[in-house]
Amino acid sequence: MVYMDKKISVIVPVYNAETYLPQCIESILRQDYENLELLLVDDGSSDKSVPICEEYGRRSEKIRVLAQKNSGVSAARNKGIENAKGDYIVFVDADDYLPESFVLSHMVAEMGEADILVGDYMRLWNDRLLPAGSCSSFSGFSPEQGAFRFRGFFSVGTLSYVWCKMYRRSFLQENQLRFGDYTYAEDKLFNFYCYIRGAKYTFLPELVYVYRKNEASASYRFRPDSVRGWMAIAEELEHSVREEARDKRYEDLAACTIFFAAFFDGKMNYEYGGKTLSAVKKVLKEYASYPLAKKYFSAFARGKLLKNISPFLWKGMVWGFAWGMWLHFYGILSLGIKLLIDWRIDERLSDTGLRG
Repeated sequence: MVYMDKKISVIVPVYNAETYLPQCIESILRQDYENLELLLVDDGSSDKSVPICEEYGRRSEKIRVLAQKNSGVSAARNKGIENAKGDYIVFVDADDYLPESFVLSHMVAEMGEADILVGDYMRLWNDRLLPAGSCSSFSGFSPEQGAFRFRGFFSVGTLSYVWCKMYRRSFLQENQLRFGDYTYAEDKLFNFYCYIRGAKYTFLPELVYVYRKNEASASYRFRPDSVRGWMAIAEELEHSVREEARDKRYEDLAACTIFFAAFFDGKMNYEYGGKTLSAVKKVLKEYASYPLAKKYFSAFARGKLLKNISPFLWKGMVWGFAWGMWLHFYGILSLGIKLLIDWRIDERLSDTGLRG
């Protein structure tokens, strides 16, 4: 194969993943691209994940099993990066899998001079495969355009995820890019940094990944301290944009992060807080107590940064939500979030649409 001289390092962080881990590993080992290594990084699992990794390690010389004390997915991925020997790096979560045997060969063939290749994915919800928003919905924009950032990182969101991508290892090394010490959304911040530091993108509008909805994963776990976590991410990002990128065009990244975090946490608190409006109001008030959140909700309400948001429906939602937060209309906003969930409008706005 023409591109077989390029080595791929596939990094899989493993933590109590015995149920789905074999399918994940098998999907990588069956790839028709031979020049690859698979790094299984155990993060202190207490189930049968370690024996599974070790058994596969005995079967295939492509596999290296690494271990660490339980330190979180960020530390596991960082350990993988530090031990990777490939020209390219691909991240796969232990409960997900690659859908076809030619995925990696297609990705390498399309990589060219890019630093990051972005593909398409599907979500596996309750044994149903649902197509997600395609990278083609934003790849036509220049990376410098606000619409590229808003669609890529937020409304469609594909740029936020560390999976369904291939990274040039030299780009990560030269820019000293590693995952931050966060318990969730660490991949979003990692990809923000890739973008801010000038990553060159290429796009492959083909299915390269299947993401499983695992109720036990960090993405779907209700966290009472989530506001503090999201605001820490937004504050770090805002500082980096100001001190490192020195480009005010990028401040919409922190602003939109806060908007989507506030809405998401309002939704989570409604669903896990007994479906009461008081639970939603409480979390919205907490967001409004942060000076950075006040700054950006005020900016959105006064029309600043809205030009980067498309389509018009999203622009209207952001503007209306920001006005409510700016004027402390938490009751009205809570009712709006309740109706969005009860009428399943939030599903229609998601990258997968209605889920049955």
